[in-house]
Amino acid sequence: GIVYGRAFQVQDSAALSYLENRECSLGGYLTTIATFHSRDGGKLFSVIIYIATNKNEQWLGEASLPIIARQITECSGQSGHNVEYLLRNETMRSHLTVDRLADFMHRYLPEAGDEHLFTLEMLVRSRIKEENMCLATLMGNRDFAIDLDEDAEFAGRAEANERPPRENSFQFSARIPSKSLRCVKM
Repeated sequence: GIVYGRAFQVQDSAALSYLENRECSLGGYLTTIATFHSRDGGKLFSVIIYIATNKNEQWLGEASLPIIARQITECSGQSGHNVEYLLRNETMRSHLTVDRLADFMHRYLPEAGDEHLFTLEMLVRSRIKEENMCLATLMGNRDFAIDLDEDAEFAGRAEANERPPRENSFQFSARIPSKSLRCVKM
């Protein structure tokens, strides 16, 4: 099948080793080599892709979109909340933007028409509002950037930052409806 996305060139063996550990050893993904086709069809090159399978202990199985949306809003991992991965699109500096899955597809590949993804995005945003969750907290305060080279289609360089896993910062009070009484022990 066809998978849309962005290819990043990893130039350091330490970066590849880090990805192998994060995606395969810790994440349980399988790797395979595939051919990447540039949007205009002018470039073909080999890429490593990481694939989740039902053998992965994190595999949640087949589910309806509302169930998947619930799983996304309720789960987080070492690298942050799952909502962040799905939704984040934030200007980090004047010329840098960090895109995540849904925003990347809206911005760069709207013709792909990924209704599954876009419906999931809508359901997650609705659930966040219904549950009175703090979107800013879910999105995290990330101090990293992906450099977008607008001249080279889908070219990019991830800046390698080594930092400990982010602490779980999701506050219970952010999920309490605003009309509820909040008591603080002083």
